[in-house]
This record gives sequence, C-alpha cells and structure tokens, in this order.
Amino acid sequence: MTPEVAPGALAALCGGQPKLILLPGLAAPEALALPGLALWALRAGEGAPRLHPLGEAPDGPGIALPAAPGQVLGIIAPDPAAAAPLLDWWQEAAPAALPPVIAAASGDAALPAVAARAIAALAASAAEGVAAQQGLVALRQEHEALRLAHAALRQASAHLQPPTMPVLVASAEPSPGGHAVAAKAGRLALGQALGTKLEGLAAIALHLREALLGAEAVLRVRLYGAESGRIAGAWVLHGRSLVPGWLTLDLPEPVGPLRETAWLEVKAELGPHDRLALSLTAEPVAPGLAVAVAEGPEEARALAFGLWTAMPGRRLVQALYWDGEAIGLPAPPTGAPVELPQQIWQAARLPEGRVERLAIGTQPARLVAALAPGEQALVVLPAVPLNGLDLLRAELVVALGDAAWLEAALWLQPEGMTIGALADLSPTAPGARWSGWHAGAFGEGSCRLALSLPPDPPRRAVVALVLRNRAEAPEEVLRVEVARLFGMRAVQPPPEAARRAPVPLRILPGAPAAAPSAAAARLLERYAAAGGSYRHLDLLMEGVRAGDHAWPRLRCKLAVADGRPTLEFRQRPDWPVVFETWPPSPTDAAGPYLVLSEAQLAGDFPAMLAGDRDRATLSTVLRLLPAVVATVARDATTDPEEYERWIAGARRLAATVSAPAEG
Repeated sequence: MTPEVAPGALAALCGGQPKLILLPGLAAPEALALPGLALWALRAGEGAPRLHPLGEAPDGPGIALPAAPGQVLGIIAPDPAAAAPLLDWWQEAAPAALPPVIAAASGDAALPAVAARAIAALAASAAEGVAAQQGLVALRQEHEALRLAHAALRQASAHLQPPTMPVLVASAEPSPGGHAVAAKAGRLALGQALGTKLEGLAAIALHLREALLGAEAVLRVRLYGAESGRIAGAWVLHGRSLVPGWLTLDLPEPVGPLRETAWLEVKAELGPHDRLALSLTAEPVAPGLAVAVAEGPEEARALAFGLWTAMPGRRLVQALYWDGEAIGLPAPPTGAPVELPQQIWQAARLPEGRVERLAIGTQPARLVAALAPGEQALVVLPAVPLNGLDLLRAELVVALGDAAWLEAALWLQPEGMTIGALADLSPTAPGARWSGWHAGAFGEGSCRLALSLPPDPPRRAVVALVLRNRAEAPEEVLRVEVARLFGMRAVQPPPEAARRAPVPLRILPGAPAAAPSAAAARLLERYAAAGGSYRHLDLLMEGVRAGDHAWPRLRCKLAVADGRPTLEFRQRPDWPVVFETWPPSPTDAAGPYLVLSEAQLAGDFPAMLAGDRDRATLSTVLRLLPAVVATVARDATTDPEEYERWIAGARRLAATVSAPAEG
C-alpha cells in the first residue's frame, strides 16, 4: 500500500536532508534527534500508512507519495517484520534506493547502527563527490573540444546554410493614448524587465514617441543579465540618428546559452532644447514588469518593445550602433561605490599647490593638501577607468580649518591630455566635463562632490580634482585630505520581482535498467487560462536515455483543454532539438509547433516521423511523462485533486504508446 503524507510536508520529506523513518513501538525516539538528521514517524492504522515529522500530529487529508523519499539512512523498527509492507512499496518505487532496516527496541539501542550507516553514507557521498570532480574535469575537456568544433562548424555553416530569420517571441504595443516616459532636465535613465531569458535573443525594438534631438544628444541602450549584471548587448546612438517610431537594434549574433533574466537599461543625455520620450503600453502590468525610472515616479506600465530570437550561430548581422567594447564586461552593482585601485593614486600627478602623500601605519598613503587663503591645489589622475559608471564622487575631509572655506571641483579630460596647471583644463576638449564648484558643509568638516559622466563615456579618461581656499584672513588656513574618489552606477536596478527565480531541479526516482530514464526534470512554467478551460505544464527533462539513444535535454508541454490532454512540441531557438526531421506542422508567431492528441498519438502519427531516433524520442517522452509529472507537479500545485488530474492526464497520453491504431 502506498504511504501518504500531508501536502505541506511533501517537500520536506522529498528534500535532500538525511532522515530516518521510525516505525510504531520504538521507545525513546528522541535519542535519535541529532543535528542535521530529520526524524519521520510512520503511523499505521485504518487506510494507508501516514508519514509525518516526529512530534507533529498527522492531521488533515494526505496524498499518496509520488516517489520514494531520498537520503533515507534507514528504517528503525522494533520488529523487522513490521517494515515488510513499506519495503514492498519501496522496492517498486525505487529499487536502487532501498533503505536498510535497523532492528532496535529504542532510540538508544539504534544509535550504533545509525552511526555506522551514517559513516557508510558519508563515504558513499565522498566517493560520489570524487566521481563528480573527475566528471567535471572530463566535462571541461569535452567543452574545450566542443568549443573548437563549434567554431569550425559556424565557419562552415555560414557558407552552407542560409541565415535563419528571427522569430518574434514577445511584443508590447505602444499606447494609443500616448502614454510615454520623457526625459527631464536633459536626462533619462530607466530599466525594463523583458520577461524572458537572454538565450537566443537576436534583436530588440523600442518605440520612440518623440525624438527631436541635436547632434550632441546621446542615447545608450544596454542588455544585461539581471542576475550577474554582465553586459550581453550594447548600443550607442547619437541624436541625429533618432526619429519617432520603432527603433530596432540588432545583435551581431544571437546570445548564446546564458540562462539569465534579460534586463534592458536605457540612458540618455540631451541638449537644452532636445526632446525624447519612449512609448509605454496602454494597460498596467505587474510591478516586476513595469518600467523603472531613476529619480522619477513609480510607473505602472511597461515600455513598448519587441523581442526576436534566432538559433545561435545561424544569424550573423553587421549591427548598427553596436558598442562591441562593452560586451561581456561586468557592470558594477547599482548604487554601490566602486573604489579606484591603489595604482591610480600612486600614479597621481601634483602639478600645482602644496599636496603631499601621507601614510599612517600600514594604511595606503593619502593625498593631503595645505591651502592658505586664496591658494589652489591641483591633483591629476591620468588614466581612470570609467566602464559601466554613471557618476564620479569625491569625499574630502577638512582636518584643519572650517569646511565652509573650501571649494572643490572635478574635471573630466580626454585620456592622454597633458595637464601641468589649472589653465590647461579645457571645457571644450572632446568629452570634457566639469562638476562646478562644490562648497564644504559648515560644521561637518567635509566636502562631497559629484561629476555626472556622459552616457557613452570613454573607457579611460583624465580626472582632475581642484581645491581652493576662498577665505581671506591670513590665519584661515585649510588642511584637506582626499578621503575617497569612487564611481557609481546611477541607473535603475532590476527589482527583485523582475529576476527569474532559479527553476528547481527535481531528481526522478530510479527506473529498471531496460526502461527509459531521466536524470532530472524541471517545471519551467505552469499556465492556467481564466475560467480553467485550458492549462499546461512546461516540462524539461535532462540526461534522458532509452536503449542506445541519449538526449541531453528534451522539452514538451502537457496541456489539458476541456478535460482532454495533449502533448505539445515546438521548434524554437530556446527549445532543445526534439526531432531531427521536423514533421509537417502549423506555425504561429513563435514558430512551428505540434499539438498531439490521444487519438493522434495512438494512431498513425508516430509512423509519420522520418527516422528511428525521432520515433524513439516520442516514445521515450510518453513513457517518462507520468514519472516526470508526478515529480514536478508538486511545484505547480499543493491541491491533491489537481495533482491527481495532472498525473491522470500524463497516464492517458503514456497509454497511447502501446495502444492499437484506430481503424
């Protein structure tokens, strides 16, 4: 008889924590309550036996265990014969993971056998770890060989196969009512979650509601992985290239296998009379999908955009406005200070004023300036890296005198420019910036100043810090320490709601040697239409084997429409290749697809597939479907009835493998 468990306890029972199962009649079970060891009691009685955490009452309805629990060190039983029914079920559910029975009348008596079993499990785990490390080394070697083969294949395929057309996978139309987010005070900085992963992205489109820009205006668009902050796409556009309407930005080739959330970042800097506005959607969206505007009110709508994907390696484009130097670089976390390396300070030049380097103990030397009334000082940092930064900030500490007497300014000058005096600083040099004079805070003994960087800053630039004492009395002397100079990103970061939570990996129970098997399965999506007439589970199987065939990944959708189950496959860049020869099928905006009913699967559709491997693929998916659904459906629902409906639908489709063809 299949044991049961409370729906809320199923995840803990099937988790990876080591556990013991205690049968009724065991005295002093609390002696086994060791750190890191979970204790589960089996309650026998009328109906199915019930597993529950020791010390918790097994109240409420239970559900049948869909698979054998993992990491069970043993079954503790005063009478070993009492464990026979549980072992019989275990033998069918997971014969390769059958736990030993430890005969003991009490928890104290079971401790030596439990300790021996734990040591044996630890040794087995260490051996598995060694095997995994060896496998990792082999995998890295295979990866390098595969990388070289892939490069050669790309070169060959570019000549043999025509480029694939990108497929529109997501779009958000601009609002007919004119909703838009506009630049204010000559600046615009915003972020937008694209609702998909980076893998396969080939082009992005934004809708410009208004674009009246001069030659000096700059628009920067970057595509990030929200989790790592690494740049996957970057474009820089100058004002004269922007017109109202759709702006399409191509990537030189589709993004490779980066399974991170796609996050779009837009930054613009305009002239005094320029105007720029990006269109929004008509309807409000969920908070994690709304546009996030830096230093602006909270928006309820998303940017109007379009997304296209293509097969990596099958579409090569000479992309307009592409900023290739930024690709792959990690962007600093938004709002986090990025300190300058010590080498920058060691290379600092001190062409004007009384500035010296002072070190206390083992701390790095700091620059300290002495300023008499009316005196100025100049510090020049010749090659400051600016990649990914939006602001430079300086913090000065007034060690002697009143901070209100101090004024300071930051300058940005082109890399390689020679600055020997204050007169050499030029506001008209290419890319030059000036922060303006910042006064010290009265009574605080400090001065803080910021310099805004252009949307398309150079990779490196000369940064100059100018200090002056505006006091007049001879005794009003200042001693100023340059405490910090650091950079920051100021654009809007991805909200937590926009980041895709990692898809849980579920290990499937063991299967007989001759049966198809999968190492693991994932639930990629659960969808239910309003009214409940349609729902589906998007399933990914990994490490699939059947006879002489093997597949790294297989993907399908189990759908139920009006009570009838169907199996769906798609031919898309973000899907693994299911059939080597794709059969005739309809096509929608996302590409070719197959939706197979019970009648089609039991009829002549399998015979229509071109090769033995394609027929084996379909048969393997169907035969694995009940076990995969039973394993991952608990991530989709905690309702026992809905859980059973999903499994019933999978079993109906699996039964078609051996069903006779309809006449």
